[in-house]
Amino acid sequence: MLFMKYASFAVLSLSCLSCTEDDGPIGENPCSTFETTLAISDSMSQPATTFNVGEDIVFSMKIKNTTNAPATLTASSSCTAVVFEVIDASKQRQWGSADGIACIQALQPRTYAPLESVTYASTWKQKNTGNTQVPAGTYHVNADVGQSMTNIKGNEFLCRAELSKNKNFVIQ
Repeated sequence: MLFMKYASFAVLSLSCLSCTEDDGPIGENPCSTFETTLAISDSMSQPATTFNVGEDIVFSMKIKNTTNAPATLTASSSCTAVVFEVIDASKQRQWGSADGIACIQALQPRTYAPLESVTYASTWKQKNTGNTQVPAGTYHVNADVGQSMTNIKGNEFLCRAELSKNKNFVIQ
Protein backbone atom coordinates (compact mmCIF):
# COMPACT_ATOMS: atom_id res chain seq x y z
CA MET A 1 0.00 0.00 0.00
CA LEU A 2 1.14 3.49 -0.77
CA PHE A 3 1.02 5.98 2.09
CA MET A 4 0.68 9.66 1.29
CA LYS A 5 1.23 12.73 3.46
CA TYR A 6 -1.60 14.62 1.80
CA ALA A 7 -4.84 13.27 0.44
CA SER A 8 -5.14 13.00 -3.29
CA PHE A 9 -7.38 11.11 -5.56
CA ALA A 10 -6.28 9.19 -8.60
CA VAL A 11 -7.00 11.11 -11.77
CA LEU A 12 -9.21 9.11 -14.03
CA SER A 13 -10.92 9.89 -17.29
CA LEU A 14 -14.25 11.67 -16.88
CA SER A 15 -15.88 9.38 -19.38
CA CYS A 16 -16.86 5.76 -19.08
CA LEU A 17 -13.74 3.65 -18.70
CA SER A 18 -15.00 0.70 -20.77
CA CYS A 19 -18.44 1.32 -22.24
CA THR A 20 -20.33 -0.86 -24.68
CA GLU A 21 -23.76 -0.57 -26.28
CA ASP A 22 -25.06 -3.05 -23.70
CA ASP A 23 -24.40 -0.60 -20.84
CA GLY A 24 -27.64 1.25 -21.55
CA PRO A 25 -28.71 4.30 -23.52
CA ILE A 26 -25.91 6.48 -24.88
CA GLY A 27 -24.97 9.06 -22.29
CA GLU A 28 -26.45 7.06 -19.39
CA ASN A 29 -24.20 7.54 -16.38
CA PRO A 30 -24.89 5.84 -13.04
CA CYS A 31 -23.43 8.87 -11.22
CA SER A 32 -26.81 10.56 -11.73
CA THR A 33 -28.07 8.17 -9.03
CA PHE A 34 -26.62 10.74 -6.59
CA GLU A 35 -27.03 14.48 -6.17
CA THR A 36 -24.82 16.78 -4.14
CA THR A 37 -25.31 20.13 -2.44
CA LEU A 38 -22.53 22.39 -1.15
CA ALA A 39 -23.26 24.81 1.69
CA ILE A 40 -21.15 27.45 3.41
CA SER A 41 -22.14 28.55 6.89
CA ASP A 42 -20.84 30.31 9.96
CA SER A 43 -20.03 28.60 13.25
CA MET A 44 -23.70 29.00 14.30
CA SER A 45 -24.79 26.91 11.26
CA GLN A 46 -26.29 29.95 9.53
CA PRO A 47 -25.83 30.07 5.74
CA ALA A 48 -23.42 32.86 4.79
CA THR A 49 -21.18 34.06 1.98
CA THR A 50 -19.50 36.94 3.85
CA PHE A 51 -17.35 36.40 6.94
CA ASN A 52 -15.29 38.50 9.32
CA VAL A 53 -11.53 37.97 9.44
CA GLY A 54 -10.76 35.12 11.85
CA GLU A 55 -14.33 33.74 11.93
CA ASP A 56 -14.73 29.97 11.53
CA ILE A 57 -16.20 28.93 8.19
CA VAL A 58 -18.00 25.60 7.85
CA PHE A 59 -18.14 23.83 4.51
CA SER A 60 -20.62 20.98 4.12
CA MET A 61 -21.42 18.68 1.24
CA LYS A 62 -24.58 16.61 1.23
CA ILE A 63 -24.52 13.47 -0.92
CA LYS A 64 -27.97 11.99 -1.55
CA ASN A 65 -28.95 8.68 -3.14
CA THR A 66 -31.93 9.77 -5.25
CA THR A 67 -33.22 6.26 -5.97
CA ASN A 68 -35.35 3.70 -4.17
CA ALA A 69 -32.51 1.18 -4.24
CA PRO A 70 -29.16 0.97 -2.42
CA ALA A 71 -26.29 2.54 -4.37
CA THR A 72 -22.54 2.48 -3.77
CA LEU A 73 -19.88 5.13 -4.33
CA THR A 74 -16.25 4.01 -4.18
CA ALA A 75 -13.45 6.37 -3.14
CA SER A 76 -9.89 5.72 -4.28
CA SER A 77 -8.46 6.92 -0.95
CA SER A 78 -9.06 6.13 2.70
CA CYS A 79 -8.93 9.79 3.78
CA THR A 80 -12.38 11.24 3.38
CA ALA A 81 -15.33 11.02 1.00
CA VAL A 82 -15.21 14.77 0.32
CA VAL A 83 -12.14 17.03 0.25
CA PHE A 84 -12.66 20.77 0.65
CA GLU A 85 -10.00 23.15 -0.72
CA VAL A 86 -9.88 26.94 -0.42
CA ILE A 87 -8.38 28.96 -3.27
CA ASP A 88 -7.72 32.72 -3.13
CA ALA A 89 -8.42 35.32 -5.85
CA SER A 90 -4.93 34.81 -7.34
CA LYS A 91 -5.74 31.07 -7.72
CA GLN A 92 -3.34 30.05 -4.95
CA ARG A 93 -4.41 27.11 -2.78
CA GLN A 94 -4.66 28.29 0.83
CA TRP A 95 -6.05 25.28 2.70
CA GLY A 96 -7.37 21.74 2.28
CA SER A 97 -9.46 19.67 4.67
CA ALA A 98 -7.18 16.67 4.11
CA ASP A 99 -3.92 18.55 4.76
CA GLY A 100 -1.71 16.62 7.12
CA ILE A 101 -3.80 13.44 7.00
CA ALA A 102 -1.92 10.26 6.12
CA CYS A 103 -4.03 8.36 3.60
CA ILE A 104 -3.85 4.95 2.03
CA GLN A 105 -4.52 4.52 -1.68
CA ALA A 106 -7.14 1.82 -1.37
CA LEU A 107 -10.68 1.47 -2.68
CA GLN A 108 -13.23 2.47 -0.04
CA PRO A 109 -16.83 1.60 -1.00
CA ARG A 110 -19.75 3.30 0.81
CA THR A 111 -23.28 2.02 0.19
CA TYR A 112 -26.09 4.53 0.64
CA ALA A 113 -29.54 3.24 1.57
CA PRO A 114 -32.50 4.16 -0.66
CA LEU A 115 -33.02 7.96 -0.52
CA GLU A 116 -30.30 8.29 2.15
CA SER A 117 -28.49 11.62 2.55
CA VAL A 118 -25.10 11.92 4.22
CA THR A 119 -23.47 15.25 5.03
CA TYR A 120 -19.69 15.64 5.19
CA ALA A 121 -18.38 18.83 6.80
CA SER A 122 -15.14 20.55 7.69
CA THR A 123 -14.39 23.77 9.55
CA TRP A 124 -11.81 26.22 8.22
CA LYS A 125 -10.24 28.58 10.75
CA GLN A 126 -9.09 30.96 7.97
CA LYS A 127 -5.47 29.82 8.30
CA ASN A 128 -3.38 28.88 5.29
CA THR A 129 -1.27 25.74 5.08
CA GLY A 130 1.48 27.61 6.97
CA ASN A 131 -0.99 28.24 9.83
CA THR A 132 -1.09 32.00 9.12
CA GLN A 133 -4.31 34.05 9.03
CA VAL A 134 -5.37 34.69 5.42
CA PRO A 135 -6.12 38.31 4.47
CA ALA A 136 -9.53 39.75 3.66
CA GLY A 137 -10.61 39.06 0.11
CA THR A 138 -12.62 36.85 -2.21
CA TYR A 139 -12.12 33.10 -1.93
CA HIS A 140 -13.38 29.98 -3.66
CA VAL A 141 -14.10 26.60 -2.07
CA ASN A 142 -13.98 23.37 -4.08
CA ALA A 143 -15.78 20.35 -2.63
CA ASP A 144 -14.19 17.44 -4.47
CA VAL A 145 -16.03 14.12 -4.53
CA GLY A 146 -13.36 11.89 -6.10
CA GLN A 147 -15.50 8.79 -6.22
CA SER A 148 -16.73 6.36 -8.84
CA MET A 149 -19.66 4.06 -9.49
CA THR A 150 -19.91 0.78 -11.32
CA ASN A 151 -22.94 0.06 -13.49
CA ILE A 152 -24.70 -3.30 -13.65
CA LYS A 153 -22.33 -4.42 -16.41
CA GLY A 154 -19.31 -3.78 -14.17
CA ASN A 155 -18.10 -0.68 -16.04
CA GLU A 156 -16.64 2.09 -13.88
CA PHE A 157 -17.65 5.76 -14.11
CA LEU A 158 -15.74 8.53 -12.33
CA CYS A 159 -18.30 10.79 -10.65
CA ARG A 160 -15.98 13.75 -9.91
CA ALA A 161 -17.42 16.02 -12.63
CA GLU A 162 -21.05 15.28 -11.78
CA LEU A 163 -20.81 15.38 -7.98
CA SER A 164 -18.10 17.94 -7.10
CA LYS A 165 -19.25 21.52 -6.40
CA ASN A 166 -17.71 24.94 -5.79
CA LYS A 167 -18.76 28.34 -4.42
CA ASN A 168 -17.31 31.79 -3.82
CA PHE A 169 -17.27 33.64 -0.51
CA VAL A 170 -15.77 36.81 0.97
CA ILE A 171 -13.72 37.52 4.06
CA GLN A 172 -13.88 41.18 5.14
